[in-house]
Amino acid sequence: MGNVLSLDVDVLPCMAAKLGMTIEQITAYAGDDFRELLVGAKTAEKFWKGFNRHFGTDVREDLLITCFHPANDKRMERLIIDLKAVGHRVVCGTNAFEKHYRYHLERGEYAAFDRVYASNLLGIAKPSPVFFQYVLGQEGWQARDTFFIDDRAANVAVARELGMRSFLYESPMSFPALQAWLADEKVLPAGAAGP
Repeated sequence: MGNVLSLDVDVLPCMAAKLGMTIEQITAYAGDDFRELLVGAKTAEKFWKGFNRHFGTDVREDLLITCFHPANDKRMERLIIDLKAVGHRVVCGTNAFEKHYRYHLERGEYAAFDRVYASNLLGIAKPSPVFFQYVLGQEGWQARDTFFIDDRAANVAVARELGMRSFLYESPMSFPALQAWLADEKVLPAGAAGP
């Protein structure tokens, strides 16, 4: 979802600016905590309580959501619609903080998908092979017959190791390459999903 369909999802620059810290300071502290947030093992409130204790700050708002202002890529939405129109089932496997998941859900931003598998609800996150195996099992899919698109190389690498046909979507500039890949794989006709 993030950086593939949903753009501008990186909250760290905004958080760093509001906190007067570097991104590196935040991620050095939050490494495992971010993972715990992604799998629903920790609430944002507990995260900020620990953050304040660690840094001696008094953050009272959840900057993870205050700084979250994504927008869906209309080309990618059209691509999902086109995939479904030719008979493909399209699901979203996303690593999501609880409040980010709710944000997208409340705004209907998951509506293009047939189903959403969110890490915060599953208790597992990409790139764990268990995440992929869970989705494949729930869908009744074989890895070799499954196409996976993601913005993180580690996630794509694990999907490939499991036998999924995978594409690293590095930025919206990758869209034409994604279209070409899907055409080469005979998933969609060449030129589908617009420019």
